[in-house]
Amino acid sequence: MSPLFFKITLSRNLRKYILQGQPWVYKDAIVLPKKNLAGLCQVHDKKGFIAWAFYDKDSPLALRILSTEKNIPDEAFFKNQFLKSLASRKNINTNFTNAFRLINGEGDYFPGLVCDIYNHTAIIQFDGSGPELFWKKERRFNFNWIFDFTSAESIVIKSRHIKNNTGMFFLGDEKKDFTKIIIKENNLNFLVNVLDGQKTGFFLDQRDNRNYVEGLSSGKSVLNLFSYTGGFSVYAGRGGSKKVCSVDLSSPAINYAQKNWELNNLPNNVHNTLSEDILKWLEKKPDNLWDIVIVDPPSMAKSKDQKQIATKKYINLFSAAIKFLKPGGDLILSSCSSHINFSDFQEIINQAVSVNRKKAQVFRLSSQGSDHPYLQSMPESRYLKFVHLKLSL
Repeated sequence: MSPLFFKITLSRNLRKYILQGQPWVYKDAIVLPKKNLAGLCQVHDKKGFIAWAFYDKDSPLALRILSTEKNIPDEAFFKNQFLKSLASRKNINTNFTNAFRLINGEGDYFPGLVCDIYNHTAIIQFDGSGPELFWKKERRFNFNWIFDFTSAESIVIKSRHIKNNTGMFFLGDEKKDFTKIIIKENNLNFLVNVLDGQKTGFFLDQRDNRNYVEGLSSGKSVLNLFSYTGGFSVYAGRGGSKKVCSVDLSSPAINYAQKNWELNNLPNNVHNTLSEDILKWLEKKPDNLWDIVIVDPPSMAKSKDQKQIATKKYINLFSAAIKFLKPGGDLILSSCSSHINFSDFQEIINQAVSVNRKKAQVFRLSSQGSDHPYLQSMPESRYLKFVHLKLSL
């Protein structure tokens, strides 16, 4: 029988680091347990107790900190954290927006666990097998809280790295079509596939930035690169764009983009879609120049080791996209890689603009929405970069 908890001793002096709010401790900073243990543990150093964490024996990220209080984090503790997360989303008017992030992992003190609400469906996603073991298999997170305190009638539980929907679990109403959930965001309707879609189905973190793009779009032509299911495109359409083109490699995503356009009764002659390898497509001489070009690629740096290569890819991508922009046009650039910080991203943009012998004004520099809180002590959890530039003539 596994113990209720066990003790992990640090091999490095990280007391101050942890007490200041850092939520992660790597394997090279601990004395490895002699027994094959996993789960809830106390973190100690030579001075004694520091924190509670859960230990992942199979990951380089060995400890995820749960609490620095001495009392054991029990179900009442985690329920209280859940209710705090829920209360912090009360500013979201669900009459206009019924899709949002309820739990943002470390940012809401639930390390490795994400919960998104899509109208009457909740999606739970784990960042690896360690968090899944702790929160789901050890039942540290009570899924009934979601049924009791939110509008969710169904819960879809999935690991972050599953393929072909294997390993998914369903709670509540399992009969609905989870590939065609309709959500509302700022009074726009979107069709979401929470089973096969990227992340949990929709990029909820860009909600405020999509709303911003709507305000730029009146009478403008808009090229939306890496459009996914057309979030920015639909907002541009409602904003009064005269022409919108959604481009993405994924044919299913492009089909959803067109459906989302139609779902909002936007003019059919304004929107067109292309399923293209965007990097190759940008190598062509542009047939048209655009008033607004949006470039929101998937993460190009999934680890620190990939940062240098990713930087070059971003520069090449952005510099190519600029060639499709009208003189004096608006350029929207975004990155979701936590390994590229804001300073890195601004330097990437500097180089892309310089290659094109342009100058640029910055009109907006922003990040993820308020339902995606990040830790002050963990700047990399402010992962989303969004920049609006206007390029010189």
